[in-house]
Parts: sequence; C-alpha cells; structure tokens
Amino acid sequence: MTLSSSQDKSSVRFSLALLSSFLLLSLALGACKKAAPHTSDPQLEGIDQLLAKQLPPGTTMDRVVTFLHVRGYEMRDATAPHTVVAIVHHINPQTIQPEAARVTFRFDNDLKLLTYDLQPAPTLPIR
Repeated sequence: MTLSSSQDKSSVRFSLALLSSFLLLSLALGACKKAAPHTSDPQLEGIDQLLAKQLPPGTTMDRVVTFLHVRGYEMRDATAPHTVVAIVHHINPQTIQPEAARVTFRFDNDLKLLTYDLQPAPTLPIR
C-alpha cells in the first residue's frame, strides 16, 4: 500500500464522517422545530401552544372531546362532518392575560385529528 492510497482512504473516511454528522444534525434540528402555528393572532398563541402540546395530529376524536369536556370548555354545534367546535378559555402564563378562541378541530375518516383552526372569541371576566 502506498502513502497516497492511505491518504485517499483517510480522505474518504473523513468525508463520510462529515456527511454523516451533517445528516444527523439536520435530522435533529428538524425534530426540534416547532410545529407551525395555527393562527397569526399573537393573542391566541397560548391556546395554540396548549393545543399543539396536548392534542397533536393523530389524536382520536374521543380524546379531543374528553380533553375539552374535562376542562369545561363550551362545545358548539359543528356544521361540517368530522369536526368538533369548542370555545377555549385560557390564561396565557407568559402574559398573565386571558385568551379565548373558537376552535374548529378537523378529523379524517378514521376520526384522527388532522388540524385545528383558531378564531378570536370573547374572553370571560376574571373573578
């Protein structure tokens, strides 16, 4: 084996290690990326973060309804099939301000959560 052959193998190993490190870093950053917000309204960020954490895509409709019921959120009549509508009230822990949203949850044919939409709603008075 000549010196240049050894250097070529070393160079290839280094390139493969560098490429592997880059791919692992890319995957790690992609996994840590925040979910896309469901609203552009900054006053609804707290509700969006709560729902994104507690009810990720794929959550069953029964689990979503239980989540809403246990917290006492008002359910509304849904006008479209495979949807659940609720009024969600929340105190944003970062701003210590009340937030309220009309949330429409959308489900697939297997009743698994696809996404949800947030619209501002009147807040309840703080007692």
